Amino acid sequence: MDQTGVIDSNEAPSTTVKESGTLTSPSSQLFDQGEYPVKAPLSQAEEGNPQSSTGETLSPSEYPSGTFPQQPVQSKLKPNIIISGTDKEDLFPTPLPGPAGTPIHPYYDEAGNPPTAPSLAMRQRKFQPEHEKMAYLTFDDGPYPSTTPKILAILAKENVRATFFDIGQQVELYPDLLKAEYEQDNAIGNHTYSHKMAEVYKGPKDFLADVKKAEEIIYQTIGLRPQIVRAPGGTVGHFNINYFNTMDAEGYLMEDWNVDSGDTDARLVPADQLIQHVEQQIQGKTRVVILLHDLVGKNTTVDALPGIIELLKKQGFSFGVLGPHVLPIVFPAGLHS
Repeated sequence: MDQTGVIDSNEAPSTTVKESGTLTSPSSQLFDQGEYPVKAPLSQAEEGNPQSSTGETLSPSEYPSGTFPQQPVQSKLKPNIIISGTDKEDLFPTPLPGPAGTPIHPYYDEAGNPPTAPSLAMRQRKFQPEHEKMAYLTFDDGPYPSTTPKILAILAKENVRATFFDIGQQVELYPDLLKAEYEQDNAIGNHTYSHKMAEVYKGPKDFLADVKKAEEIIYQTIGLRPQIVRAPGGTVGHFNINYFNTMDAEGYLMEDWNVDSGDTDARLVPADQLIQHVEQQIQGKTRVVILLHDLVGKNTTVDALPGIIELLKKQGFSFGVLGPHVLPIVFPAGLHS
């Protein structure tokens, strides 16, 4: 991988290759076998018998199907790291809020100059150069055992990486799925702990607290504190300047999107329609951040993914992953309020 987050075909992957040519990781090998934990603790499997929802210890005969749940694989993860942006010393200082009359400029530019608006205080950034045409596949709301492993298998087969914006509660339930995402060299983002709109959007401090809770769970699972955050539902209609100031002061970078696959719809949208939505929205764009979901039940998203990847390749896009040094897409509406 080069510094832009683009796959270097000459770089040896951290995963292994099966005879079929499909990339695998220690955790993803479990998924190939249909074996993944229903629920597991954050770091390593606790010894002893599993417990019921009331806290009573279950014997093997009492556990559903008469067996203990599959214990999470103890694989060798990447060394614990803190990515750039976590250490505030690595960041530009937060500027003073823009005075009254500051012109509204709602976007970061390639030089890292931040958005500006009255009362807005967002720091300068350093963004890495990109290929001429870049595509960033992003998946929200996971991980889920019925969907995430299938998406990982497709990404590995296509030699493409993606960015997963995971929910803290889901990571608590399925830590090995997060490990598999990370081991396969995908990027990990924070999608809050609860994803409960009524809770996280009470105010900026409530949103930050929910993000921090998810961050700690992710850190305990893979040793990484993501500094890219996607707001549930996106920032539009939810964020105002106070939210942006609060998140920026803590070093976080908000991430929206500019291509919506349409799989957010509660209806199960046919795969060909999802591909069509993407095709329509990428026209005339040289960098696209595509919204997808690995939420339970998103079977047509799984079905559409190979076609979406093929479409992007034919259009000349390179694939990358988001991070604190990648120019973000941010909806501008919240910067006006």
